[in-house]
Amino acid sequence: MSDGETVDRGERPDIGVLVSADGAADVVETVRATGGVAETTTVETIDGTDLVIAPAGDAIAELVTADTTIPVLPLTDDLRPETAERLLDGRYTVTERPLVAVETDGGIAHALSDVTLATAAAATISEFSLDRPNRNTPIARFRADGVVVTTPAGSRGYAHAAGGPIVAPGSDVLTAVPISPFATDPDHWVVPLADLSLTVERDDADVELLVDGRTVETVEPGATVELVRAGTLPVVSLHDGDRE
Repeated sequence: MSDGETVDRGERPDIGVLVSADGAADVVETVRATGGVAETTTVETIDGTDLVIAPAGDAIAELVTADTTIPVLPLTDDLRPETAERLLDGRYTVTERPLVAVETDGGIAHALSDVTLATAAAATISEFSLDRPNRNTPIARFRADGVVVTTPAGSRGYAHAAGGPIVAPGSDVLTAVPISPFATDPDHWVVPLADLSLTVERDDADVELLVDGRTVETVEPGATVELVRAGTLPVVSLHDGDRE
């Protein structure tokens, strides 16, 4: 399916709901109540479905590492009956969203929306730097409670609430936004969606790494988190003003 193509199917899709997600049974019940076919599924068995619904959290984490070609609807709230009807009627588009591999000394995770470094203690300022390979000086070095880097898919989330820009789908960039910065007029950055590194230069409390909202590990001072482009995930976008 081409990027952003509207779905036009002659019959209603079979929908899978990742069984590992909280509320999976409720999502299945909503789809069935609107006349659709839905079953709980696992990442290993989604190839038998036409579309998979993945409530946010660990379910998304499973999918971004599964190299799937099945369209995915990330779900942040309960599935509304009117949303289920749009899915069943094929009133949605599918867009290939970029994924980012998040590499640390502790391993690799994958992000669809955002990568965050944040101090574990409230109102505690640490120092961070933002850099790209082969540069003599960092892009930026700043003091803040943390920093969030987003793909276009995540730019409407927490980073936007923290003052960052909304990025149009399909833009080949990342945004970086300080969280509660020490500066009164902080900068925000838009950089190519390519290799990027985040470093904890100094911490006054433990700094946690979060990937799509999930805490992955604690990052020590001097440690670097590398962000690398890592393929795409086919994501469902709903029509008529529904949020993705």
